[in-house]
Amino acid sequence: MNIEKILASIPSASRDQRNQMRRNALEKLDGADVAWHEPAQRLLTTLAAQESAEHAELVAEVAGLEPAERVIRAFTAESMTATEEKLIRVLLDHPDSTSAELTEKMGWKAQSWHLHFGTMCANRGVYLGPPPYAGQATGQFYTGILAQFGENTSRFTMKPDVAAAFAQLGMKPRTA
Repeated sequence: MNIEKILASIPSASRDQRNQMRRNALEKLDGADVAWHEPAQRLLTTLAAQESAEHAELVAEVAGLEPAERVIRAFTAESMTATEEKLIRVLLDHPDSTSAELTEKMGWKAQSWHLHFGTMCANRGVYLGPPPYAGQATGQFYTGILAQFGENTSRFTMKPDVAAAFAQLGMKPRTA
């Protein structure tokens, strides 16, 4: 077993390759062949250290960026899914709408637009930065990273600098 070669490949390995390495190591740790336990644990430790260092480097790198630059970075580093594009598009096309209205425009039920939009923001939190605090009852307001929320009206609008960033990414509001 040549664990050194595998360990040396970690910095250049893709996310999928690292995930496969992790799965393989966990399988070896659960296996009966104890000769694999130490190399598997070394692999897991090295993966964790590499990913931790890369995360810290990314956090430091994006910390100095303007919000619009963070949005561009977030959505170019991690391409948006078709659903995420629809979540963004519906808000760009229908500013000053409630979550229920945006959800309905998506063809969904309840107020699921807000949940999915907030999840999209949380998933890119390392790029977008921390969410605003929404009070003791609800805690973090991930949707508020990209959208303005009218406390008195319960309506959402894309923040102007965020809308400008999405325009740079080719997503401009469609005219009615």
